[in-house]
Amino acid sequence: MRIEDHWSKAGRLEGTRSGKLDTADDYELVIWGCIHGGAHLANVALHKLGVTEETFDLIHSDIPELNRVVPPDVADMLATLKSIEALGPRFVRGSEPFDPAAVKFCLTAYNSVKAFAERLINQQTGVDRENR
Repeated sequence: MRIEDHWSKAGRLEGTRSGKLDTADDYELVIWGCIHGGAHLANVALHKLGVTEETFDLIHSDIPELNRVVPPDVADMLATLKSIEALGPRFVRGSEPFDPAAVKFCLTAYNSVKAFAERLINQQTGVDRENR
């Protein structure tokens, strides 16, 4: 998928999450949106840096396997995404009740992944993508 399309999909998921969902009432969807939006943002970064081609997309931080060494900052970003994904079995597919600390952690981690991808886009184009 093209970088612009990943960015757009992440933005749509984020817009729905922030505009239509309540973090307490809809915590499963908030976490799910961060997992999938984060994967799109990771692909933005990987494609921008030339780690992967636009024909190779991750659907999770480690699926499919990259099978290559990545720069330390990319490894850190993927580890942050993995920490978001780790909430899925507990809250999205599992039966744990709403935990405000987990949702706050999720949103903070998502914003970190987004900031990483956004810095790369801005370095290349000089365009502020905050206002999509």
